[in-house]
Amino acid sequence: MGTAHSTQRSRGPEQTRRAITEALLDLLRESGRVPTAASIATRAGVSRRSVFVHFSDLDELYVEAGQRQAERLLATVEPISPDLPLPERIERFAGQLERIYETMTPVRRVSIAASTSGVVAGLINEGDEWLRGMLRELFAAEFAGRDPLLPDIVDAAVSWGAWYHLRRLSLEDRRRCFRELLTTLIPA
Repeated sequence: MGTAHSTQRSRGPEQTRRAITEALLDLLRESGRVPTAASIATRAGVSRRSVFVHFSDLDELYVEAGQRQAERLLATVEPISPDLPLPERIERFAGQLERIYETMTPVRRVSIAASTSGVVAGLINEGDEWLRGMLRELFAAEFAGRDPLLPDIVDAAVSWGAWYHLRRLSLEDRRRCFRELLTTLIPA
């Protein structure tokens, strides 16, 4: 207990919040379960009480963790020019989805399965909308003048759910599936 308090005193409030948030994300990835406040506190090097001093409730912690997870996802994103040839955009976009989905999968899987929080559902929906926007922007020229549902069809085919479903395959085979789906569904 003394160690947690001395570690906590050496950190400022923002550093402590960040440590608690990182502890939650790390435990979600490692355990595949929603951790208790006590295990989050232990991992962060703070007292259990400190978790609720820095966060009014678990939803507030989940929001901050969702924002931190979004930062991690954004760090994997490389801009792709819509002016590149279609095959190159498809290749780069498939690689981008792989990096994003591999980063998000452990946290998202647990969040979906274990949370009844509307806050978590909202964060997941925001992330999905961000990916749909990226898809629509990158392939706007190919979607123009076509069936208005085409972007939604492509989105469903290369969604996180599809990636997760294909986890029984090797990483290279999943990547190939996504390239083939994008090549087949997006008209040249």
